[in-house]
Amino acid sequence: MDAQILEEKMNEARSKFERACQQIVLLDQKIKDLEIRYKRAVKNKKNSFRYNLRLRLSVVTGVKMMYHHYASTKAEELTRLRRLVPTSESSET
Repeated sequence: MDAQILEEKMNEARSKFERACQQIVLLDQKIKDLEIRYKRAVKNKKNSFRYNLRLRLSVVTGVKMMYHHYASTKAEELTRLRRLVPTSESSET
């Protein structure tokens, strides 16, 4: 493969990995907020709110796990591409 194409693919994979990591951070905060609201609903014995919040927690946690999977896939792709890119040191020798 051409080195320029590999560099472009690496930049794209890096960008996607970084965006996935940003989304994971946002989802972590969303989960914390939902957990606080859920605990408050438990404390105040608001069963209808508890059910709704538990469902939302479950969905957001599932989405976060999918982002983790996607990010790890992109990290593996990035590692594989880095191995393929010729370094300037090896081409000089």
